[in-house]
Amino acid sequence: GRVDGAVPEDKLKLFCAERERHYLAPNRRRSPPEVPFEDVFPAAAPSSSSSSSSPSLVAAAGSATPAAAAAAAVLPADSGPEDGTPSTSVNAGFRCLRCAASGRRVGELERRLRGAENGRLEAVAEASALAAELEALRAAVALARKALEGSFTVAEVSTTDQEQQLRTPQTAPRQLPIGVAPRRQMLVQARELLGFLLGEGVQKSAVIPREVDPRWVFPFTVLSGTLETDLLDYLLETPELSKSYEWWSSLRHPDARQNGFEQHGPSVELIQHCRSQEFAGSPCRGLSLFGSDASQPAPPRLMAFRHALVRVNATRLRRLQEAMQESLRRECTDRERNHFGLAGGDALVLGRAAFSFVTFQLRWGSYEELSMDRHVDGGPSLLHLSLGLVGRRRFRAEAVGGRGGVGERRAVRVHDFELGPGSVYITSPACFYHSVHYEPQQQDAPPTAGGASGRAGTMVLHLRSNILRLRSNPSTFKASNRMLAEVLAPLVARSLAEDPLVLPTLADVRAAEGELRGAVADSGVAPRAAPLAAAGAGHVPR
Repeated sequence: GRVDGAVPEDKLKLFCAERERHYLAPNRRRSPPEVPFEDVFPAAAPSSSSSSSSPSLVAAAGSATPAAAAAAAVLPADSGPEDGTPSTSVNAGFRCLRCAASGRRVGELERRLRGAENGRLEAVAEASALAAELEALRAAVALARKALEGSFTVAEVSTTDQEQQLRTPQTAPRQLPIGVAPRRQMLVQARELLGFLLGEGVQKSAVIPREVDPRWVFPFTVLSGTLETDLLDYLLETPELSKSYEWWSSLRHPDARQNGFEQHGPSVELIQHCRSQEFAGSPCRGLSLFGSDASQPAPPRLMAFRHALVRVNATRLRRLQEAMQESLRRECTDRERNHFGLAGGDALVLGRAAFSFVTFQLRWGSYEELSMDRHVDGGPSLLHLSLGLVGRRRFRAEAVGGRGGVGERRAVRVHDFELGPGSVYITSPACFYHSVHYEPQQQDAPPTAGGASGRAGTMVLHLRSNILRLRSNPSTFKASNRMLAEVLAPLVARSLAEDPLVLPTLADVRAAEGELRGAVADSGVAPRAAPLAAAGAGHVPR
């Protein structure tokens, strides 16, 4: 419209159409009343004189009082003269429409800008992660080339510095020290499955049931990983692992009972301690596990592997320890805490207790497939690591599906894990029925008496923890079911699933071995005496 008073009818119609489109938009909170165009601005006779046309329009506006009042309630007030002329309202309406459109455009541009900025940040983070991975691969390739050229040397890097590097967010490519390969993260193979007990104790049966009505269910998680080839070769070069069946048999206590694994040909199952922080090279008098003597220290190289394992996972183990101690104090009775041991958990130091017992399973000769009966482990297997050095086997875990209530039958599901040399798994065999099947073993050279020849054809190491050691006799087993099912097992399963452990590298193990060698030298403890070669001629004292 024009300020001189003449308002063309087509402009007025366009204005009303724009006004209705604006106020009837979905994002507006209110809509204008349904007012016909003629009721707001009746048709006015055109005139070339501003003095003659203005009175007619003013009169026309005044004659449509209800409609004009309704339109005035919707249209914003104008800052011009308050004479109520249509030209002033038209100008104010168009300015309102322009402001509203500009505001919507600004909001849209701001949203697009925020989206673009978020996309840019995600792209930068992804590029940084890819650059860090590429840098690690380049370091590994350079390391392999040095090894092939014969110029490989392991750098002495403190474990504290390496752990700090793992905790630091990777915003830029990380420069790895020369000779140090990145640690291997273990994979979550099965997350928070449900083991079961049909009653208060373990029922022996060789047949896996199809359905069960469990009395207790225990969550558990399975981690799997593989040692780097250099570390596996280094562990296989442990001098004690090259000994014969007779040499290993002489280490057994004369009162030790024969277990299931030892009932199949020349084989030995022996328990030793890995308490590297306290008794790295000396016996721990009176220490036992599952009723078997465990007082003698493990070979130094295997002791160093355990020491490096708890060092590189120190932060993770500390978090799990604090969660266990808090839950024991808050959710368990005094009697249950006594069954846990370690002053009801107050004296628990998981960095010392974790993986502090090693069980050797060694078998010589040629055999067909060997299957062990299904069973449930005692409490120390709540945090359990198994490492295969020689031979292949299949680990079978049983779990129930769903989360049914009491009295409901649930299907039993079987989970198989194929394991070869260097395979590692960490889980909680104290929480579920499981069995192990060993593949056929071919060994040409027969076991020899004494000496350094006659290495076993099957070598498996099991590292258990110094927790819940009393959960091995029937009375304590039954009395600790609730504590395990509702407090401890969920904590360990959740910790392994959300914060998986990592495996040490060869550099970690060598650094730990040097540290333990220095600790033994400083303590003045004489190296342990080698056992007599003849079987049965002597035994390791308690």
